[in-house]
Amino acid sequence: MHSDANAENLVMRIRFKDLNDEDEETAVELLKECEGDLLNDLMLKGIPEIEKVYAKKYTEHDYDPLTGEYKKTDDNWMLETDGVCLKKIFYQEMVDATKTISNDLLEIKDVLGTEASRQALCNEFRNVLSFYGIYVNYRHISILCDMMAQKGQLTSITRHGINRLDSGPLRKCSFEETCEILLEAAAHSESDKLLGVTENVIMG
Repeated sequence: MHSDANAENLVMRIRFKDLNDEDEETAVELLKECEGDLLNDLMLKGIPEIEKVYAKKYTEHDYDPLTGEYKKTDDNWMLETDGVCLKKIFYQEMVDATKTISNDLLEIKDVLGTEASRQALCNEFRNVLSFYGIYVNYRHISILCDMMAQKGQLTSITRHGINRLDSGPLRKCSFEETCEILLEAAAHSESDKLLGVTENVIMG
């Protein structure tokens, strides 16, 4: 039984049909289970992947080409979320897709492509470094991001990532696992054409 849909207070009452006095305790347990399922698992509205949303005020600055200065505009609201789901968020009304960002690089790669994930990676590096007041020239970070995204997928800067790329043994051994890489190259008669900077530095 429930109140009318346009009533001020919406109330729903759930009872079991043909309930005997003996089954009363069982019925109460079942109702409690039902209540738990409704409160914890039932999605009334929103996106299941996003657990919480925090509202945050920020100030925008617009560039004036006549004066060459950035002018402060009205304060706007931004939403920060626990959880990510870019594809579903882009479809939401009132969401500006051009200003929506994520820090999940793999999801950005799946939704927007490798180039977008490379740029997001670069932005994350710069944000982290600027937080500690460290300045690193953009070119260095850009080269690192290019290296990580050059194969169409994000590659880690570790011996499991960089040393799996198609490069000569001298370049590989300059990073990590020097002895192992040189022994493996010797065992398989690999050759190095000395086309890169690293190889030429090693050979003088």
